Amino acid sequence: MAKILLIDDSRLIAHAAKKTLTRVGHEIILAEDGVAGLEKAKSEQPDLILLDLIMPGMDGYQVCQKLIKEESSKETPVIMLTSKSEPADKVKALKIGALDYVTKPFDEAELVARVNIHLRLKELYETVQEKNRQLQDLANKDGLTDLFNHRYFHEQLSKDFLRARRYHESLTCVLLDIDHFKKFNDTHGHLTGDVVLKALGCIIKDSIRDSDFAARYGGEEFALVLYHTDGPGGFDVAERLRRRVDDNEVHDKGNVLHVSISAGVATFPHKLIHNSKELIECTDKALYQAKNNGRNRVEKFDG
Repeated sequence: MAKILLIDDSRLIAHAAKKTLTRVGHEIILAEDGVAGLEKAKSEQPDLILLDLIMPGMDGYQVCQKLIKEESSKETPVIMLTSKSEPADKVKALKIGALDYVTKPFDEAELVARVNIHLRLKELYETVQEKNRQLQDLANKDGLTDLFNHRYFHEQLSKDFLRARRYHESLTCVLLDIDHFKKFNDTHGHLTGDVVLKALGCIIKDSIRDSDFAARYGGEEFALVLYHTDGPGGFDVAERLRRRVDDNEVHDKGNVLHVSISAGVATFPHKLIHNSKELIECTDKALYQAKNNGRNRVEKFDG
């Protein structure tokens, strides 16, 4: 069953269309003019709109143009109902953005057929869009940890940095590395190493805000982007994450593994940071300092 909005000032036509379409299982919402139609299109979010071409005040052409400009209704298929027989009127409706038209007085079978065709096309379009989103998601994600991958991290950080600089916002980057990760692979095998990486990925996802951004930077190294977060705030996030990892146990094949991380933190604005590349370089320097100072610790780049 689909939700269909019928915008028509004729009670006779509205009643006939509602009766016809309700009989085949659709839910019909009525609006008697363009203004009411636009309001109901926004509030009801219909699957399809039947729109009368000739109405007092705002005609169907104007309503259709406004529907297409609205974010909430721009993808909703519109079928014009018209008593005009001139091809030019029908072509104008199609050029404005209507997908089809039905001539009044309408044939019931034709109305049902055209409505169902466009509902099916909408369903197919949404399926393709969802598949494309899934493919894009796969292209941007690390298959092991389900975090974003190295390429996408750099693309996203570059955009985020430009926005932060433009709007004078704080932007913090964290790079973290699993301490002595090689020993997990050498002692227990690469499959155990993968278990450790997946476990850390889960901890990271659970430890940051939904608005923040996490990626597997490469190998055993991970990266975080913390929005609207100053240096002390970024350090606190990294330190909480470090403690959580240190307190966590990873279980694999009867083995209980202890994992620790070292982390570096750098924040824009900073006098030495002018672009996303320099932000990463400064974060990496702080990570290197954390490793040199004994690991299982967080260091902040001060410059």
